[in-house]
Amino acid sequence: MKHKGRIGFVRHGETYANIDRVWHGHTDTELTPSGLQQARKLGNHFHHYMKPDVIYASPLQRARLTAESIAKPFNLEVNLEPRLMEFGLGDWEGRTFESLSAKPSILDRLASEPDFTAPGGESQNIVKRRIVSAIEDIVCRHEEQNILFVAHGITIAIAIAHYVEADTRRWVQYTKNNTAFSELCLNTKSLISFNQTTHLED
Repeated sequence: MKHKGRIGFVRHGETYANIDRVWHGHTDTELTPSGLQQARKLGNHFHHYMKPDVIYASPLQRARLTAESIAKPFNLEVNLEPRLMEFGLGDWEGRTFESLSAKPSILDRLASEPDFTAPGGESQNIVKRRIVSAIEDIVCRHEEQNILFVAHGITIAIAIAHYVEADTRRWVQYTKNNTAFSELCLNTKSLISFNQTTHLED
């Protein structure tokens, strides 16, 4: 797939679930005051990263509010795309990472077994198919424009692992900090930048 513009990814700001080390998935958790401040700083600094022509975000409020902070200085609208939502864990949402890491480790299986599925939730392969279909549909729609995707740590990591490694089981090494910016070149299937947070240093 050829694309003449730039493609950026941003993870949402800090949430209460992030502080509590809870997997929130499709649960619509709120940004903390710190998360809102991170999003404001990102919006003020974002022109140093890229100038987006279009912004697409997960409809979950943690991503939507982060995207709106970026969009405001550029006078852009935020397009909501459900396929950008976080990895859904179904009945296991709300559990701590500590409990998910207990033996036998659910987290290990989610990372290493692409078809392992939580009760009522998704598998790595299901998430990959929806996030990749969203990215490629949007890229085809805006093939000469700079596109920004504002989403979630694991969905972004799975997308990057798919394009850069051709193996989504490597997603763990591409997890990002809150409000971090990364840029992907689809033409070369390589990262131009990863996990940039200079906006938080001000």
